[in-house]
Amino acid sequence: MRRVPLKQYLLEAVIRVALPLLGVVLLVAGLLGVVSFGVVPTLDAMRSRQWTPVVATLDWARIEPATVARSRPLPTLAVRYSYRYGGVDFVGRRNDLHFGLDTPSAVQARLRQVEDGRALTAWVNPAAPEQAMLDRSLHWGVLLLSIPAALVALIGGLLVFGGMVAWNDWRPLWRRQPEAVVVVPADEGDADELDTLK
Repeated sequence: MRRVPLKQYLLEAVIRVALPLLGVVLLVAGLLGVVSFGVVPTLDAMRSRQWTPVVATLDWARIEPATVARSRPLPTLAVRYSYRYGGVDFVGRRNDLHFGLDTPSAVQARLRQVEDGRALTAWVNPAAPEQAMLDRSLHWGVLLLSIPAALVALIGGLLVFGGMVAWNDWRPLWRRQPEAVVVVPADEGDADELDTLK
């Protein structure tokens, strides 16, 4: 059994184990970002086109700062409001399609808008009146976050694919032998033909 340098062991471990694992993490994180920032708000926007407007009363509103631990890259406007639908009182906590997530300036502007004392309009789902939101518009600043998330998912997918290719040709290092060169001797008939050609 031939000796294999330690660096070669480490390099193979990185290529075949560490990089694919990193790829899985990036792929999952990127796909979650695409779904959270792009797919879910767009689907909710289409569904909420049929919702019913009602008058709502603001209980409180506050800005929650961005936190990496809770996967919020932007600040969030948290609200609580009351509304009445079908003779029943409800309490809503959803601000918009992005659950209050937006750029800092937009969040500040939205906070001033809901706190200015005017009556609010809540959009209520007739099929499930406990579902409501104050703003049905898509925020392009948040939707654009799905682009870097898609790039992260693409990088993760490439790393996973590279790991699959590396494992496809896997053999222990100590069992790998240099390829032997086979020399086939020419028979006498071939040698006579070569002499004739000369």
